[in-house]
Amino acid sequence: MDTTKSPFGSVKRQSRNVSIQRPQVERRATRGPLDVVDDPLADASIGSAVASPTDPASARQSAELQAQPSEPEPEARERPTTDVDLSFLKDPSIYHQLGTEDIPRAFLDSPNQPPSDTPLAELLQYGHFRRAAGASLIELTRCTSDDATSIFELLYTRLACLVLISRADLASVEAASMTDFLACNAPGAEKLTPLIPWELRILLVRLQSIAAADGGRRGIMALYALSAEVRAHIHEAQEAGNEHEVSLWSDRLRDLGLRVADTFVEMGELETATRHLDSLVDPDIDELVYRKALLRLRIGDVAGARRCVERIQNAQRRDDLDTLLEAANGHMSKAAEEWQIRTNEHAEDALSATNLAVGLLYTGKIAQARRVFEELSQRSPAFPGLLFNLGTVYELCTEHALERKNELAQTIAAKAPSSTSGGWERANFDFKL
Repeated sequence: MDTTKSPFGSVKRQSRNVSIQRPQVERRATRGPLDVVDDPLADASIGSAVASPTDPASARQSAELQAQPSEPEPEARERPTTDVDLSFLKDPSIYHQLGTEDIPRAFLDSPNQPPSDTPLAELLQYGHFRRAAGASLIELTRCTSDDATSIFELLYTRLACLVLISRADLASVEAASMTDFLACNAPGAEKLTPLIPWELRILLVRLQSIAAADGGRRGIMALYALSAEVRAHIHEAQEAGNEHEVSLWSDRLRDLGLRVADTFVEMGELETATRHLDSLVDPDIDELVYRKALLRLRIGDVAGARRCVERIQNAQRRDDLDTLLEAANGHMSKAAEEWQIRTNEHAEDALSATNLAVGLLYTGKIAQARRVFEELSQRSPAFPGLLFNLGTVYELCTEHALERKNELAQTIAAKAPSSTSGGWERANFDFKL
């Protein structure tokens, strides 16, 4: 039997595996042209060309971060410890200093910058993820070497914050000590696995695949290894009659299935991703069909996408995809009219407003597109797709694009801090500066 090392030991070599996010290895993400968006795979924290304003991956990562305990629990409450020496995770030399040279001055000088003694929990709550990355590291180095629970919680916070500020390249390097320790089956590694939070295990797999020059194959194998482990937990829970555990592990298995599909998309294996989605058994049929429709649109199979749309029960999703089909068929003016109606009815719908602006741009109405983007930047979280698109419009319609971009940075920095859409503080490349 051919075996391959995963972050959690030797695993049977299986078919491809997937991940929901694709952090950029390079600090400055490569941006694409303006485009309409309606992609649940998009992640604003990663710096994709045009990310969805809903940013599901980013929102989930932020929510998981805020759920992590960041303050020491009362001594009266026992916390699991380990006899494995975790001092190697406390070594400051494996972590990086985070500078501010790539942060616009508007954010550094903003009164919204938190005081230096702000607790970690508050930094996470208000989306100060760069500062939270530093604070979590300080707390981690202060932990005792046997306090596995605290160390793993803080390590997850550190790595997740780096991903959210588009420094997945640094996170993958900093995670190497942990992934190498587990992959080489070092003494005590098997004991540690049950103590590692599930979110951290998923993130370690993701970061390990970033560092590997294999096109994502290692990440796929690791995700399938996790899937096999999850199925074993489901079987044990079913035998024990523990419905709560069955539900918990079943949810994780469905999540892994979608991550596999997303990784196939990142690898450019769109047809494989579609076939994989066909193999999933999930009560939320609409979610699967919705993703299949988007994949079909992405590969240019408009007829196949139409067949998927006809199977969707949710009226709003069906209408959204119908409008995307109009755009895919070259009827951009009609699509823009539909997005205008939707924006008028639901002013808070940032997705429709973004697509409306792109539709206006492609029909030659650049001034109107600029106005829609600027109004959206005033009332909505500053997701990367919005900042990139607005920066592009400034470059197209004015000789003073640099001044306009700096003004945009000042507008965003003046907003109340929030953990949505990748956090409050933004980097220069988000504004195309």
